[in-house]
Amino acid sequence: MKRALISLLTLTAIATAAERPKGIINLPWGASPEEVKRVLAARPGVMFPENTDDYHMEPTGGTFAGQPVAKWVLDFPERRLASASIVLKLEGGASSVYKDFREKLSAKYGSPTTEKRLSAGGKAVRQAGMARTTSYGSMATWKFVPTLKDKEAITVSAELSDGKGGSSSSEDALTVVIRYTNETMLPSKGDAPGKVVAPVKKEDL
Repeated sequence: MKRALISLLTLTAIATAAERPKGIINLPWGASPEEVKRVLAARPGVMFPENTDDYHMEPTGGTFAGQPVAKWVLDFPERRLASASIVLKLEGGASSVYKDFREKLSAKYGSPTTEKRLSAGGKAVRQAGMARTTSYGSMATWKFVPTLKDKEAITVSAELSDGKGGSSSSEDALTVVIRYTNETMLPSKGDAPGKVVAPVKKEDL
């Protein structure tokens, strides 16, 4: 119990001491949909679909950290940027790209708070009548807890997967997804996305 507590305090100290993400690609948390669209549209190759609204955007194209992007997934609860997922467009070599992102993120934010294999990732899988194969899928996550100075809970993750959160035995089927999330700004479970939740009036209680 004591050892677990020490480990938890150590992880908290690391997450607190490391540099905290203030947003993504020079866009601060809470940026408006208009500002985000203006900044992304100025990046070469980024295209917005016609049905883009003020609460959820999925532009395509462009690059992120020098890598081609298949899709950007941006969420704006209460019309304020709270999360961004970047799905990279890769044709092979995903494992190497994932490793490079993990190293670069570790250099900036410290060691990952948690790491896990996805589904049967890394385990030998025997298929009927076929040779043994290996399934790949990993996720590294950096968590930043609220502090007296910074009140928000932030999460950054790098994911090597089949694009649906699972593993794959084929390198060509793998992709890399980078996520930045301001957990504090996301609506609570059960709240309708994009809706402003009215405060409880104590005089009615």
